[in-house]
Amino acid sequence: MTTQGSHPQKYVGARVSRVDGPAKVRGEATYTAEFEVPNLAHAVLVSATIAHGRIRKIGDEAARAVPGVLDVLSHQTPGLDLKDVKGYPRGPAGTAILPFQNGEVLFRGQPIAVVVAESLEAARHAALLLDIEYAPDDFRATLEEGRRGWPFIDKKKPRQLQHSRGDASRALKDAATTFEASYDTPVQHHNPMEMHAVIAAWDGEDRLTLYEPTQWMQSAPGVLAQTLGLDPDHVHVISPFVGGGFGNKATTWPHLLVTVLAARVLGRPVKLVLTRAQMFAAVGYRAATRTSYRVGLDAGGQLAAVDLQAESQTGPVDLFPEQVGNVAKMLYANENMDLTHTMIRTHAGPNIMMRAPGEAPGSFGLEVLMDELAEKAGLDPLAFRRLNHAPENQDPESGLPYSSKHLLECYERGAAAFGWARRTPQPGSMRDGRTLIGWGMATAVYPVYTSAATARARLCGDGRIEIEAGSHDIGTGTYSILAQIAADELGVDIGQVGVKLGDSRLPKNGYSGGSRTAGSVGSAVQAAASGLRQELADLALGAPESPLHGAAPVDLEARDGGLYVKGSDRGERYTTILKRTGRDQYDAYRETIPNGGSEKDLEKLKQGQESSVEAVTERYARYSFGAVFAEVRVDPDFLTPRVSRLVGAFDIGKVLNAKTAESQLTGGMIWGVSAALHEVTHTDPRTGLILNSNLADYHVPVNADIGEVQAIMLDYPDYHVSAMGVRGAGEIGIVGTAAAVANAVYHATGKRVRETPITLDKLL
Repeated sequence: MTTQGSHPQKYVGARVSRVDGPAKVRGEATYTAEFEVPNLAHAVLVSATIAHGRIRKIGDEAARAVPGVLDVLSHQTPGLDLKDVKGYPRGPAGTAILPFQNGEVLFRGQPIAVVVAESLEAARHAALLLDIEYAPDDFRATLEEGRRGWPFIDKKKPRQLQHSRGDASRALKDAATTFEASYDTPVQHHNPMEMHAVIAAWDGEDRLTLYEPTQWMQSAPGVLAQTLGLDPDHVHVISPFVGGGFGNKATTWPHLLVTVLAARVLGRPVKLVLTRAQMFAAVGYRAATRTSYRVGLDAGGQLAAVDLQAESQTGPVDLFPEQVGNVAKMLYANENMDLTHTMIRTHAGPNIMMRAPGEAPGSFGLEVLMDELAEKAGLDPLAFRRLNHAPENQDPESGLPYSSKHLLECYERGAAAFGWARRTPQPGSMRDGRTLIGWGMATAVYPVYTSAATARARLCGDGRIEIEAGSHDIGTGTYSILAQIAADELGVDIGQVGVKLGDSRLPKNGYSGGSRTAGSVGSAVQAAASGLRQELADLALGAPESPLHGAAPVDLEARDGGLYVKGSDRGERYTTILKRTGRDQYDAYRETIPNGGSEKDLEKLKQGQESSVEAVTERYARYSFGAVFAEVRVDPDFLTPRVSRLVGAFDIGKVLNAKTAESQLTGGMIWGVSAALHEVTHTDPRTGLILNSNLADYHVPVNADIGEVQAIMLDYPDYHVSAMGVRGAGEIGIVGTAAAVANAVYHATGKRVRETPITLDKLL
């Protein structure tokens, strides 16, 4: 047992099972679409079937004639005016495209009407009967089409995405060796198990209750404040459980506004659940990208210069950048670099963040490139990365020291666990019988984001502890880690701790994305629980009748549900201290500002605004690191690659829960396999139609596709990031994994594939 502060530590760092697991297994965890609200009407969203143009008319007579239909709303319906809203990252909405404001269609799948009925079946039937006439216009729905340019869709080069240092042009001319290659990643979709859904219920004209699965409790109130003029505090959002989000539930989408408008028009609660096909069209995606490199090496094999021309797809209105150049800017030692990033608008709808946005696709190009450069330099891929390792005291991009960096240890421990020393360098040289064996590896990195946070800890009369935080559990284990932190701070059994999340009336917190929740909200919960303990200690020490009266505060420890003098039985339970006050409960509320943050961040949080503290602060560059090793087995006749083994070693700061952190890392690595071999959204460039908008045709791995997966966690606290030394584990597992698989495929087959997914046709 270790000690943390003035109390024994029992749960933090241990392998603790999810505290919400039993409720989920028993079906007691209520998700958005399962809430029972009286007098509920059912809505079905109708989506555009052209990629660009205008709606001439929507004929709704047949739909309205269906028994049970209550109303049909569209841009033809009067009184649905909305004020402008800004799309993320400039505002709280997923897109600035508002529903039902005019007849313009900007992407296929755009919401254009909604049918509301007494039953879901009636609404579905009526939606099929709408007679919609369009006036189509020219469009480009893919990155490849958009790259060709045109008069009505532009290309943007946002200043914040560009980067230059040294003299890359001159260094390329002087390099001993040069190399050029381009790498492509496709559109991918989030596909959480739980569909987007909304239940909207008005209370009068200016108060609203919303049930929705969200990663950002303040997004909907912010959007409704901008569009309908509501007081954000009058919008009550309830979202206790989220069945996966991966980024597309971090903002508010048009279907929420549609549901809110329908509920207001009808004067009764309305529920809308998107279909799987609508999840592909209307709630964001990971944009397609191309990264084109020109690289120079010196005579010793070190990077002399990098020129990166990056292109990423975006929607027709919003500009959400898939920042594929971020990894290349900072991961390896290199004094000379030029990065030009061009965003290309398309009629593919709004894109948005998806697990490790920028880093996941960006690492594919960079890490396959590093493999190719290692071969050109005549070096082992791991040795080449060690040779170009950026020292701990200088981030190549900012020039600042890293807050904490143990990448070389990740290389060492990952390689040892994988058995990398047994790798033979020649492609096709390793076999198991006739089966080709390939070993590849890649570096992983993810920036550390943090947010201001708030939390409340409460002692109840029966000794239970309640923790309140307006944050979210998106399937990552937030309920569990917050319970662990509180249990250790207060010296109680974890079964005595109840955690309340997913309610906008709880203490405010930022959105759950960018791997920030554990460090940010965890720090606030630690502060609140510690504050509760200290205030109860002050009450006991000041009470003459308390056995602790007269003891020194530094001699106290929290254990066994109370406060005791260390090494003795002298003390009393929290319930005794509480009873002496005459209260039935005692609260402690705390606010925390992350390292590198300021009071402004806390104020923005309280106002419901996004309040992230970026990875690079005034003093430190803050990143998590890792190394991923992959083994593939390839049938020599059919050339079908299978991933038989994955080993990842990760430097992610303090590990709060070894079980859930391991789950996050292995889940990320599995998603990396999916990106490498399976996932791609196919869009017909002639119609803008997504051709595989279902889970039968949009391929993701099943159990048979995944072999042994091992995640190694170094567990070095990083106190330059947070009070607990936590950095987060949600995204780094996916970074680099696709490249490791691609490099293993090359080692097995001798075929270098520079685009994902690596399908059979690319190996023939």
